[in-house]
Amino acid sequence: MENDIKIKVPEWTEDIKDEGLLTFIALLTKINYRYGCDEWYNFHRSDVNKIKGGSSNIQRMLEPYHQFIEVATPYNDEFQFRMKRVFKHHLISSTLSDNRQIRIWCYLVGCMNNNLIDQEYYGARPPQSSAFTNEHEHQLFKQYGMS
Repeated sequence: MENDIKIKVPEWTEDIKDEGLLTFIALLTKINYRYGCDEWYNFHRSDVNKIKGGSSNIQRMLEPYHQFIEVATPYNDEFQFRMKRVFKHHLISSTLSDNRQIRIWCYLVGCMNNNLIDQEYYGARPPQSSAFTNEHEHQLFKQYGMS
C-alpha cells in the first residue's frame, strides 16, 4: 500500500522537490480559488514554518517564483502573500510522500472544508476561526514535536 497522495499545484512548480514548499503553495492555490486571487493573505511566521517544515527563509525559497507569488513582511512575526491567478487547466498533480506533509495537507484541507478531507470540495461557509489560533492544542503538531 502506498502512502503517497496527490495535490494540485500550479504548473510552474513542476521543478520544486521540497514537499513542504509544495504543500504551502497548494494551500495558497486553494485559498486563492476560494477567496479570490490577487489579494494579500496574512500568515503568522510560525504557521508558515510548520506547514513547510522548518524555519528556512520562505522569501528566499519563493524568490525564483516572484512573478507568481509576492511576499511581504509587514511585521516581524507575520508574512503576507499574494498569488497571481491560476486557472484550473494550469494545475498539475504533485505527489506528497512524506508522512508529515501528508498529515499537514489533510489537516489544512479539513480546516477549509468543514472537516471534509476532499481537495475538490469547498466548505459551504468559511472557517469561523483561525485553524492555528493556538498551535499547542493541535495534535498534529504535538505528535511531531513542532510546537
